[in-house]
Amino acid sequence: MVSPRHPNVVLLIFDTLRVDALSCYSDDAVETPNIDRVAEEGVRFENAFSAGPWTPPAHGTLFSGRWPSETGFTGGMPWMDESVPLLAEVLRDNGYDTVGVPGPAKMASATGLDRGFDWYYEAYEAVAKRPSAAWFKQLLTDPAIRRDFIRILTRGNDYYNELRIEKFQEGLAETTNPFFGMMNLTTVHAPYDPPRPYKEAETPELSRPRLPILEEFTTSGSLDRDDVREDRVFGVADGEHIQDIRLRYLDDRSYVTDSELGIVEQWYDASVRYLDDQVGRVLDWLEAQGKLDDTVLILTSDHGEYFGEHGGLSHGDFLYDEVLHVPLLISGPGVPSGETREDLVSLADVFATVCGCCDVECPPTSGIDLFGDEARDVVFGERAPTDERELAAADDVSAETVTALELGRKSIRTTDYRFEIRSDGSEALYELPGETVVSDPDPELVESLRDRLVDTLGDGFGGDDGGDREFSDAVERNLRELGYLG
Repeated sequence: MVSPRHPNVVLLIFDTLRVDALSCYSDDAVETPNIDRVAEEGVRFENAFSAGPWTPPAHGTLFSGRWPSETGFTGGMPWMDESVPLLAEVLRDNGYDTVGVPGPAKMASATGLDRGFDWYYEAYEAVAKRPSAAWFKQLLTDPAIRRDFIRILTRGNDYYNELRIEKFQEGLAETTNPFFGMMNLTTVHAPYDPPRPYKEAETPELSRPRLPILEEFTTSGSLDRDDVREDRVFGVADGEHIQDIRLRYLDDRSYVTDSELGIVEQWYDASVRYLDDQVGRVLDWLEAQGKLDDTVLILTSDHGEYFGEHGGLSHGDFLYDEVLHVPLLISGPGVPSGETREDLVSLADVFATVCGCCDVECPPTSGIDLFGDEARDVVFGERAPTDERELAAADDVSAETVTALELGRKSIRTTDYRFEIRSDGSEALYELPGETVVSDPDPELVESLRDRLVDTLGDGFGGDDGGDREFSDAVERNLRELGYLG
């Protein structure tokens, strides 16, 4: 039975959402009234940071409360060791019903992140490839999949996000105990292609096939502009070939112009508007079910996105604030209302915070209860080395550019500085804000930050790309669609 000591918990993770994309964080952002509502009714954390620049390390830390190097959950498709307690597992063992709806296949059950969830709906696995006999059968037997196809026909491809929301609500509706619900929405992850009304509002010069379903077989449209190259705009926005594009862009900033990136950013903003409406539907459903007042809401992102800053596009490589600085909003029973916190916090802190809100004993973690007595003065971030040499663009750019994207990186951040060590032995101190390199750093400061970084994350670099495991065709197809396979 739900009680003030054991409230429901809903964790919504907005994949690839930049902190400055929300109006509760930035006056320059598009209006996001539904997300802002959570900020107004709860606590907005101004300085929250992810533990990694892409899905695996971020979610591994979010679910375990420990840094990626502590769990070994680094690399492209790592496996979460069963000795590491996960949040859903702890809550389930304490009487909670647990419902999980992952977004990208980087969160697949094949990574072990499903451990502890009574129900884990993986849309990329659950929905058959269309068109196929299996998919037509689902169309006849599953009303949610049928509604999803109608949306594709009338508004364009939603990439399963509306379906995820429906299934999330189905799962929560079947619970009989206090519930923990986790859902990742890829609404603002490339491809930046929200339903037509949102995208057309941002770029009325976009000409598209008359029927949305035709985009599945022909083209995403054309731009009535002479100052941009359509192949570059759609290449970045569609995401499927972003690995090559980001390599070429880092090597030559003219490969994608500011005007072309400007259109991509408009489509990203359109996706943010759509995401906010989706959040509104989740909040309205919880309210209609009489569950909102008994639910701790946690809204965050796993990482942000680059739109040319520091020579970057997409995410997953560098450790700058554009990708590691994330929104974090918490509201609900026992949570202060209308409060803004300026202190440094990490996604590693969510585990202990949820345990505190639910009056559940927390296993040892590297995080703190954000509503407890502890505070942190640093946050950490890291990414494992990668191999970019197989990309088609690798032969067309400098060796230095390829190396820059391949390096493993570990970082410690205070309010004034960020210090980084790399897998080739190099290191750098950055001054905040702006993250400009300090050319003549104080040796004592560097030594202090290096020692603390190595004490926490170690000085080794390694990653698990799942090469010794087999993944389903559906998982590989989803990874390709999201641009993770070159």
